Amino acid sequence: MQALGQSLAVSSAPHGIAAASVAPGFVATVRVADRVIAEVEAQCPFGSVAEPVEIAAAVRYLASPEATWTSGAVLDVNGASYLR
Repeated sequence: MQALGQSLAVSSAPHGIAAASVAPGFVATVRVADRVIAEVEAQCPFGSVAEPVEIAAAVRYLASPEATWTSGAVLDVNGASYLR
């Protein structure tokens, strides 16, 4: 995904189009059992997991005109759960 996002950014830039990627960590959704969420929360530095709205906020930013210069970036939205 990282390579695809960066390739899209390079090929789209001459057309005035920015492209970036979001790499979310664990997200609490209705399909995930509470037991699993509790196990993951115990391992997370913040002691919680992301809600879908938090990932959506990152996507909303990247879709905004203010994010043009982040084209080609991969935004890790994982609450410091893992670092590159």
